[in-house]
Amino acid sequence: MESLQKIKHRINSVNSTKKITKAMELVATAKFAKIKNKFNDVDVYYQNVQKLFINLIKNSNQDIDKLLNEHSWNFSTKRNLYIVFGSDLGLCGAYNSEMYKTIKRTITDEDILIVIGSKLLSLVNKDGTMHVIQTLTQIGDNPSYDIAQIISQKIYDVLQISLLKSVKLIYTHYVNPIKADPVVKEIFPISLDTIQEMEGQQSKDDAMDPDSFEPNPDVILQNSFTIFFEASIYNALTNAKLSEMSQRRTAMEQASDNAEDLIEELKIEYNSSRQAKITQEITEIVNGSSS
Repeated sequence: MESLQKIKHRINSVNSTKKITKAMELVATAKFAKIKNKFNDVDVYYQNVQKLFINLIKNSNQDIDKLLNEHSWNFSTKRNLYIVFGSDLGLCGAYNSEMYKTIKRTITDEDILIVIGSKLLSLVNKDGTMHVIQTLTQIGDNPSYDIAQIISQKIYDVLQISLLKSVKLIYTHYVNPIKADPVVKEIFPISLDTIQEMEGQQSKDDAMDPDSFEPNPDVILQNSFTIFFEASIYNALTNAKLSEMSQRRTAMEQASDNAEDLIEELKIEYNSSRQAKITQEITEIVNGSSS
């Protein structure tokens, strides 16, 4: 049985750790609430952009999948471009490891990646088999729209030099405070399945009159890809950051609860050891007086 001094030292040590995890839980809760308010606005913006984009596609005669690849070099193998979203900081449970597992299940040796988040980047670099063409780290707890613009521009740059099979986002979709799932979302090409999926999220009232587009849907569509890509990326980025904060808050809450349970166990052990020591001292006194 450990000495009383050692047990007391362990109690103080765990208590100090609990204070840290509790403080981190409170910080994560405050950041989560702030991003949640922003998330609602971003989601509304994304839904409006998506609605407009669908109406443009339905009223346009252009082959939109060839529109962006018009001047591309034709490589022997078409590749997929994935934009993957992780975190810059740890202590958020299985957030980055689950993202990494989804990436490993999804990509092939021919695919190329844009990685966001230094923690996820370290996992990707350890693998050594993935082709990373750009990284974005230290984007902060409140990422700006500039990040989405940078990624969107990179997509355009890649499309100008290489025929891509697709452009997909892999991010953690926020569902509720206790549930967030990694998802793979295709944003290029705009396939029939993608259009039907987008239409399924809209009502009949969202349909727009073709005459309302000036000068015409074809011209507007050609200039609206940037907005659609940026809105899609910003929506994914906000989802990812909200999920990160939610999982960090949950992880710190569980750590605080575990620390409290461990303190209770150590207190019981301390009291048992103290009682045993007192009993032993009394026994020694009684035996001494008897002799």
